[in-house]
Order: sequence, then C-alpha cells, then structure tokens
Amino acid sequence: MRKICAAAFYSLFYTASLLAVSEESIKAAYLERFTMFIQWPKPVDSYNVCIYDDSTFAKALQKSYSSRLFNNHPLKVITLNAGDPSEEMMKCHILYFRGSKPHQNENLLSNLRKNNVLLISDDDDDARRGAMIGFYLDNNMFRFVINQRNLENANLTVSYKLLNFATVIEPTGGSK
Repeated sequence: MRKICAAAFYSLFYTASLLAVSEESIKAAYLERFTMFIQWPKPVDSYNVCIYDDSTFAKALQKSYSSRLFNNHPLKVITLNAGDPSEEMMKCHILYFRGSKPHQNENLLSNLRKNNVLLISDDDDDARRGAMIGFYLDNNMFRFVINQRNLENANLTVSYKLLNFATVIEPTGGSK
C-alpha cells in the first residue's frame, strides 16, 4: 500500500508540471495527497478541509471531491470567511489560506496548532511564520515548502516520503 501511495504522490509531481492542468486542479490533488503522508494525533474518521476566504475555490473542491475519499476517509469541504468565529476553524483538519495571511494573528495560530490543524498557504513565505506548508511556483512547476517544526508544534507527524519532495525550512519571526 505504501508503494502505491508513494507512486501516486510521485506521479503528481509530473502532473504539476503540465501547463494544461489548472492551478486549482494541481492544488486540489496536493491537498488530497498530503493526507496520505501526514498523521494526526487522533484517528481521523472524516476530514474537514476548510478553505479560507475563497468560496470559488471551495466550490471547485466540493465538485472535485464529491465522490472521492481522502486516505480512505470521507471528507467535507467547508468555506470560511474573514470574520467567522475562530471556533469554526478549530473543526478543520486542513485549513487552506488562499491569498490571506495566516501569520497576522499569532493567538489564532497558536489555537489552531493546539487543535492539530494543518495550515497550508498559497505563499511559501507564510510557512516561515506559522503555516506548515506553503506553495510556490518554480519554472512553471508548483512546488511546496514544509516547516517541520510548525508541524511538530501541532502534533502532526510528516512522513519522510513527503519531506523528500519538499523544501524543508525553518520558522522565523513569532512562531514557536
């Protein structure tokens, strides 16, 4: 099974370089693959994938994921908006910030880490300041950085297989 997962993840990197594939499709595939290589401290029965402040992308994910499983578990895509109570964010397994800055509220980040929420951003620099994974574009290919310390602070365990495909960075600034 692990070989199949590794092959599936590896094939994603070749898919990510194809210009005919949309950015949203690539990122949707990454979100799914991340669940195969990150372990939450408590067993996950159903994934809550939350998209912050981008209802268009959330709707695209709902359509894309409607009949799929994440790591053999059902999932729910939740749209969160600026101003929503932070309690809503605590229900997420994955919280994806598109175009917003998760590091601007250190208290919120601390609470998200305590609740084992995987924070992903469209800005690789955010991974230095609080997010765990950040996407970036390099020679027309989507890549990602992982802040392993931020993952550890959230009690999330990342597989070395995922780390092999990422640029691993250290946090800066206010992240503990």
